Amino acid sequence: MNDNSFNLVRENLSTQIADLLEDTIVNSDAFPVSEKLPSEQQLAERYGVSRPVIREALKVLRERGLVTLKNGLGAFVTKPKNSTVFSAVSRIMHMNNICDDDLTQMRAMLEVNAARLAATHITDDILQALRHNIEAFSDKTLSPAERVALDCRFHNLIAKASGNALLEIFIDVLVSLLTDYMGKGVLVAGGIDDAITRHKKILQALEAHNTEDAVTAMNEHIAASKRNVEVFAAQKTEM
Repeated sequence: MNDNSFNLVRENLSTQIADLLEDTIVNSDAFPVSEKLPSEQQLAERYGVSRPVIREALKVLRERGLVTLKNGLGAFVTKPKNSTVFSAVSRIMHMNNICDDDLTQMRAMLEVNAARLAATHITDDILQALRHNIEAFSDKTLSPAERVALDCRFHNLIAKASGNALLEIFIDVLVSLLTDYMGKGVLVAGGIDDAITRHKKILQALEAHNTEDAVTAMNEHIAASKRNVEVFAAQKTEM
């Protein structure tokens, strides 16, 4: 067996061990969050493999967001972060040539429903956070990166207000995927003022706990954002 074959076998084995460990972490109470996993030697003995295989398996789990590796201390179970999902979805999108139109359609489906739920469930704390967000977003001295961050935060707050934890995760990932897209919409003439106006309209509907108005306002905002991005793209083409 040559070196390449050996490495391939070890890689496949480490992935299999990672899958077994993941199943134990996710589907049992054996290793709660923050719990230290057994040592490499103990895991190697448990699964009948070498320590290098275990070491590689732990790296796979780290990439999946399930463990943190601390030098000299070992591996500790962690909750997967939304960024882990973002990385996986981003790779899938690039490899399958998924376009912005698919994203904006998904955005409409998720965010409109988030606004609908938020109109009923939103709390005073989140309403206040949205007010502060719009005030900060209105600062004309913001850098493009700062403005996009506030825009993303606005939509994530509404997702949080929906009261649906899974919807909140999906929208957080979706908004992260749309960061560049959303940034283009405010770069056209009047784009910033348009976004401010539409954010305020969404907020007013949520303050009134008016489901129909919240849905309409979010639909209009997403449609306007799409138009602004198309204008931006057309202007870039003409240059």
